[in-house]
Amino acid sequence: MMSAILKNVYSRTVIMTALIFVALNAFLPLNFSLQAEATKYPFKLVITLEKTVFKLGEPVYVTCILTNIGEENVTLYQTADRMFDFLIRDKNFIHVYRYAFDYGWIGLYFPFPPIEPGGNWTETRIWDQTYVPLGTYYVSGIFYSPTYGLTIETSAIRITILGG
Repeated sequence: MMSAILKNVYSRTVIMTALIFVALNAFLPLNFSLQAEATKYPFKLVITLEKTVFKLGEPVYVTCILTNIGEENVTLYQTADRMFDFLIRDKNFIHVYRYAFDYGWIGLYFPFPPIEPGGNWTETRIWDQTYVPLGTYYVSGIFYSPTYGLTIETSAIRITILGG
């Protein structure tokens, strides 16, 4: 008799846990992916991370890949076309850090080599998150191009900063 009661309680606990998880995920989607992307013709922007959990002070490497999904070469220009930028938001989605605000771009205006159809341009940027509170953050990639009249922002990748 006791065994049947325990099985019943266990079954209900498993079902309730699954229902709670599904309900929470509907309101607060869990994104443990190491990659996020966005597309605006003729570009596809992808950002990738090596992992989603970091110790305080550990560098966060954000790799940005811009792919030409168009049918012709594209030419981007230093300073005008902000090749790669990324934005960090806290658990409330409030802006905490933006790469471009710390590093900016030099004031020269010259073309980058053309990106052929299917080709890409890849760079890795670093967030040195030494002085932030521990907790959850969101990383988004940004590409801004006045030459092509567009801004692309990827969806966010959720990361966690733990005590060192």
